[in-house]
Amino acid sequence: MKKLDLYILKKFGGTFFLMIFLFILIAVVFDISEKIDDFEKFTMDEIIYDYYFSFIPWLFNLLAPILAFLTVVYFTGRMAAKTEIIPILASGISFKRFLRPYIFGGIILFILSLVLSHILIPITNKKRIAIEARIYTNARRINNTKLHREIAKDHFIYVQNYSIKSDNAYKFRLEKIIDGELLYRFSANNMKWDHKKQKWIARSWAERVIKNDHETLLQGSVKDTTFKFGEYVFDNTEFKRSPFEVETMDVFDIFDFIEKEKMRGSSHLGMYEQELVKRTSNPFSIIILVFIAACISSRKVKGGVGMHVAVGIGIALVFTFFQVIAEKIAVNTPIPAKIALWVPNGFFGLVAFYIYIKAPK
Repeated sequence: MKKLDLYILKKFGGTFFLMIFLFILIAVVFDISEKIDDFEKFTMDEIIYDYYFSFIPWLFNLLAPILAFLTVVYFTGRMAAKTEIIPILASGISFKRFLRPYIFGGIILFILSLVLSHILIPITNKKRIAIEARIYTNARRINNTKLHREIAKDHFIYVQNYSIKSDNAYKFRLEKIIDGELLYRFSANNMKWDHKKQKWIARSWAERVIKNDHETLLQGSVKDTTFKFGEYVFDNTEFKRSPFEVETMDVFDIFDFIEKEKMRGSSHLGMYEQELVKRTSNPFSIIILVFIAACISSRKVKGGVGMHVAVGIGIALVFTFFQVIAEKIAVNTPIPAKIALWVPNGFFGLVAFYIYIKAPK
């Protein structure tokens, strides 16, 4: 590695970590001031180790792409303003060679962010989300109204409403449907989970078994029952799974979880797939944004560093806007998350190539 590479990487790393430290410090101060009353119900260890030791890595990963971009814009703009870049290029070093330490620095941050996204942050998120659930009682509330999902192959449930507090399912229906044909149905006006017996207590129930042209109907007022499909036992935990639990799963668990949710026909599938894809697409954007920042700020312009920073902030805002739109599309439209969430990177990748072609060399 040449002295030029070390010089640029030192500026890159030093400026980036100083900038992100200041942003995180400010964010933590504002967060404490906002939650100071809510923190009264927690111990100091819970606040520091359970919440903020989880909050800081999450915030670092969230800010890394934009702050890496602004970091490169700032220190490269200063180099251009002090006429450091012109002699470098005039000495015979190509512009492509000049960009190498920027790309290398971007790759290092990409790998760091990737590890945080897929492994570390899901682990630390468990405690942070648990504390936020206690602070914001309705923020992560599980929606258990008008549920319709596949709980096992060819077995579907419908529940008009489920009360987590009392473990009661109202207007419950379980059906077995194969190739569009109804073969079995169990319905009850009320189903309550008995924690001692580990069974469901069905009230005003009816059971229909259809085989060929013959139908058997059984009815009753109260019945203790269980539902087992292979290794899967249908119990009250089915209604207590929060859609946000995917944020606490590492890369080794999330793939299996999404496959199971596809089989269940989960209404939150778009959110789950978005979470998985975002863990790679967001870190990768660091490389693209660093490349763009190096290209636009390496030219000496009237207005100096201030002009570079202004242009950089404008591009950062546009990129953030594209990401927000892509996330909405991934959740609310049939477009797969793996396509929608990579569109901003693809578009800005083309922008990066165009800027590189037009950049003075």
